[in-house]
Amino acid sequence: EHKSLKSILKERRQYPRRVILAPVLIKQHDSGETKIDTGSITDISLGGVRIAIPRDAKCVISNDAPTCKFEIIFTLPNENKLVYLTCESRRVFYDEESMHVGASFVDANFQSYKTLQTYLM
Repeated sequence: EHKSLKSILKERRQYPRRVILAPVLIKQHDSGETKIDTGSITDISLGGVRIAIPRDAKCVISNDAPTCKFEIIFTLPNENKLVYLTCESRRVFYDEESMHVGASFVDANFQSYKTLQTYLM
């Protein structure tokens, strides 16, 4: 029974995740208005990120819209360089305190992506 369950629950991610806890600045352009919020990165990979955002945030991130893009700015643990990445939401779920957003990277700044790649390797 356990063997058959293992084959069903295979990892579908292209890149392995690394658990981190890093503060993040979230910038969203919505209908000509720019909204800025803070949150925490809870895990990251070369393909995407999971962010916890307080429930009372100004940013409205959903996976219902065809493309919900937003920018994130953060520093990796033990690094001094700022990382700028554009993300597109893939999954959003809520708990009592936070909105959790799973997002993939799109239009990555070369230098920022290189910093992320060095950190994850």
